[in-house]
Amino acid sequence: MARAYRNYKSPWVLLVLLIVGAIAGNTIGKALLLVLPALNFLSANASIGFDPVTLNLDVLSLTLGFSIVIGPFAVLGIILGYWVYRRL
Repeated sequence: MARAYRNYKSPWVLLVLLIVGAIAGNTIGKALLLVLPALNFLSANASIGFDPVTLNLDVLSLTLGFSIVIGPFAVLGIILGYWVYRRL
């Protein structure tokens, strides 16, 4: 019987793992800072992106914009997500 081959090395899997890693790292970092406030120096974040721009055509309104907030725990989560991807 033939085994089904699944390609876990697709770029979409990498993207999902990086996003999940960043979210998990950020969440763990916030929880850790609540428990150990002495680690306050690790709460620094850098924001990258642009403000929303709205195109209003009376019938259709389109708003575009994005923002990425990166902190030390999010970077650790991204590294962990990449490590998991390499182990697949």
